Amino acid sequence: MLEIKDKKVAVIGLSKRTGVATARMLVQHGARVVVSDVKGSGELKEEMAMLEGTGVEYELEGHGEKSLKSDLIVVSPGVPLDIPFFREAAKRGIPVISEIELAFQFTEAKIIAITGTNGKTTTTGLLGDILKKAKPGRVRVAGNIGIPLIQEAVGLGSDYWLVTEVSSFQLETIREFRPVISLYLNFSPDHLDRHKTVKNYWEAKRRLFINQQAEDAAIINIDDPEVVRAAEGCKAEIFAVSLEREVKKGVFFSDNALFIRTDDYQGPVINLAEIPLKGRHNQQNVAFAILAAHLAGADKSSIREGIRNFVPDRHRLEEIFRDEDGTFFVDDSKATNPDAAIKALYSFTKPVVLIAGGQDRKADFSALARVIKERVRILILLGETRYKIREEVLKAGFNNINIHVVDNMREAVETAFKNKQPGDCLLLSPGCPSWDMYSSYKERGNDFKKEVALLRGN
Repeated sequence: MLEIKDKKVAVIGLSKRTGVATARMLVQHGARVVVSDVKGSGELKEEMAMLEGTGVEYELEGHGEKSLKSDLIVVSPGVPLDIPFFREAAKRGIPVISEIELAFQFTEAKIIAITGTNGKTTTTGLLGDILKKAKPGRVRVAGNIGIPLIQEAVGLGSDYWLVTEVSSFQLETIREFRPVISLYLNFSPDHLDRHKTVKNYWEAKRRLFINQQAEDAAIINIDDPEVVRAAEGCKAEIFAVSLEREVKKGVFFSDNALFIRTDDYQGPVINLAEIPLKGRHNQQNVAFAILAAHLAGADKSSIREGIRNFVPDRHRLEEIFRDEDGTFFVDDSKATNPDAAIKALYSFTKPVVLIAGGQDRKADFSALARVIKERVRILILLGETRYKIREEVLKAGFNNINIHVVDNMREAVETAFKNKQPGDCLLLSPGCPSWDMYSSYKERGNDFKKEVALLRGN
């Protein structure tokens, strides 16, 4: 366990969730805490109110000398590591760790860690539901899913399980963080505004495996060559997930069912028709959850029940309305990168009226453009990337007459209603983050729902 009593610890980034939870935990364990943020006190009133009475010090409107006089720095996921402050910390030999590393140091619970470019939240939620049925009262779900790991992990004994979604930002600064079961779902370029290069992003993701040992398990998507490459050198026992071929050890398709094959069990687990989640990519997420649950000791009935009854979070291929003429409306605001939008488009056989676009993170839209050409009838673009995506889809051969560039969600939905036909899927799947126009993908999805409801007369 990391010794922090009477040590000075700086928390860099005062987010409502991670920053506040980390500062509280450190104070409770006897550390002298300074919290630093680039924002001023006027913008952080709510966060500071949550820490009232804890005795933390503040260094606001930038990170400086007060934080650099620390024995340890804990960085929140949203803070980039390439700023001068961290270069100076390195010169002074101050260790910098992530909140998930701190949580790991203060728990004995067995950690299942899930990463990947897309599908992390769905897989984490599903696996958590399954294990809660199989191991009542002994499972916590946390991490990048919205509940800081530090909030759930501290003090748990070895009879507990932590199902944890981990992002590339969190993995960048782990040191000893070690999952007993790791899941790497898929890889496609993302977060290039933060990581700068695809290689840097790939290197951050592969850190999931760096501390695993021979008695641990690593579950990988063998249909994704970048995931396979990332797992090279992993010391854990490797298990495979594939939607394309049988595997010697893992989960795959057989006779319209997901089939498990391990040393202690072999047989079908659930028919595809019983899976409530839409899309081939979600079948893959289910396969990962099945295998991880089995390795964690869940029985087959708990696995099947968890899958059948699973309700995914909102804004993930969420059908919000269906009209008598067969038109249906889908909120996929969680699709914050091109690969997620591609997966959404492949989930539907009906003609699609697509609303896309958002914050510019320097993503490559060429692959998305080709799928839009193949599967979209009407394209409506908004946000910072609207003209960038328009240029790519025109290169791919999409008809300019079917492209509409708009300024806001109301105009996007109005345009969709004017151009939709009976039986169409009116889909919000932006392929971009929301922060150019909204505070979160959730706010964006709710705005879409509101505008659709208004035009439908709800």
